[in-house]
Amino acid sequence: MERKLLGGVFLFLGLLASCSGRQTETGELETIRLATAFENQTELKASDCFSQVHYVTLETLDSCLIGNDPLIQIASDRIIVMTSHQQCFAFDKQTGKFLHSIGHVGDDPEACREMYGWLNGSAEQLYFPSIDYRKMTVYDLDNRFIRKQPEVLTLPEGSICPLEYDYWDKETLLVHSYATETTPDCITFIRDTSVLSVFPTNSEPANEHTPRLGIDVDKFSIATEGTGGHKLYIILDDGKSSLVASENKSPFWHFGKDVFFKGNFNDTIYRVMPDGLHPERLLDLGSYHWDVADRYYAHKDKGFYLLDFFENRQIVLFRFCRNLYHEKDRVAYNAVYNKRSGKVMVAPYDSGLINDLGSFLPLQPVTSNSEGEFAQLIQPGEIVSWFEEHPEVRNLPDDVEQLRKVGEEDNPVVVIMK
Repeated sequence: MERKLLGGVFLFLGLLASCSGRQTETGELETIRLATAFENQTELKASDCFSQVHYVTLETLDSCLIGNDPLIQIASDRIIVMTSHQQCFAFDKQTGKFLHSIGHVGDDPEACREMYGWLNGSAEQLYFPSIDYRKMTVYDLDNRFIRKQPEVLTLPEGSICPLEYDYWDKETLLVHSYATETTPDCITFIRDTSVLSVFPTNSEPANEHTPRLGIDVDKFSIATEGTGGHKLYIILDDGKSSLVASENKSPFWHFGKDVFFKGNFNDTIYRVMPDGLHPERLLDLGSYHWDVADRYYAHKDKGFYLLDFFENRQIVLFRFCRNLYHEKDRVAYNAVYNKRSGKVMVAPYDSGLINDLGSFLPLQPVTSNSEGEFAQLIQPGEIVSWFEEHPEVRNLPDDVEQLRKVGEEDNPVVVIMK
């Protein structure tokens, strides 16, 4: 019954929406000339992207010691930190004061299975995996249990393709589904338990080579080097099938009231609308284009594999890597596209953004919100080491000067860029 429902609401877009994208004065789709910038690499500076950088020292208490593998989300007035130690903490966005924990693991009806969740920035609610499989446990940012959200979509039996969630508004969720044997890569609009619409992303088509349970363990790898800070789960049966997913990489991003999407092996950036995907910008990858037909082949990975997108009023910052399937050769890059001038700049990811606004450690944003605020965590050890290596530095901004007080055992510091 569900399969019939999904088939009935598929919206095939073709060229119908192409007229609504950003266009130049000549009527062409706005183009980001990444290939040219890649061949003429330069330094990236904080001032290329932001007007101010603010450091927030997170309060260190026994009740809020941040564990391993922290992920952050930036809400309107709070910083949310989630860890592999089954923690989710809320801190004041301006002062760093610890406010409270959010959610908990356990076996009661309001419990979560783990504390890595995702933020609905419109509703200011967090969605966590529930102890009841095929449901999500929803909390608001004041640690009030809201409800259990059923996972409306189901994958074909044996499929190992993940579902990636995001939000359209306070009540409507977006779900990105990777291609399976019977359905193409697609996006679904869901409200409560109802499917509002489903449409393909023009990325990967339905195909019989989708990896399934039981695939040879030798075909599976976890990549952390040259991945732009991501942990990528890569399945490659050379010439037969492939799958690349990440536990903290989303194909969606937000700026203002707009939601954008970039799928694998498609060089178009789309604006997400209830009636489908509207072309917004085109990535000109030149000879580094990676065709969808070549995704199964290890020797074809010289093309660019896009990783992240963050956007504010001035720029789009994004990441990509080359040699995805070859760990020793894989390298990640940062790129900045100036939306006003059209200028594109590329630099190695490991260089970060030179901090000419704060005269401090290079910047490396890991998240952004719809207000155009970018953020990252800096571990205390990095801060202590920097001051030890630069004892002569004076006349630092006040909030950077305050970081001299940070100790090795303190909580991380959050950098907010806008």
